[in-house]
Amino acid sequence: MADQFWQNIVTDLDDEMAHLVKEELTRGWNVKSVMAGLEQRRIKEATDMLEHCAVEGVGQQTMSVDPDVYFAWEAIEPGCWADKQWRDDFKKRHPETAVNYTPRKTTVLVP
Repeated sequence: MADQFWQNIVTDLDDEMAHLVKEELTRGWNVKSVMAGLEQRRIKEATDMLEHCAVEGVGQQTMSVDPDVYFAWEAIEPGCWADKQWRDDFKKRHPETAVNYTPRKTTVLVP
């Protein structure tokens, strides 16, 4: 399992960055931060494969954030996720959290 984990890191990152990540994981500094960043990349890959659609203006998903990232920021800046301007800025700084969606017109199916 550890070999597969390391292979995933090596394929995702260049050799120098992979070495730094391995050193970070070995020493145990900021492990949660590194792992959350890698998980966020996987979340982005998964959400890009799905078609996200919503009825225009109703409940549109615009971001998908790893729980560790969410709670870490909430601990640093309480209430930050409730601030739309802060979320928009976060999305610009971290484009891997953005979810592309296709708004659709409301349709009614008649049997």
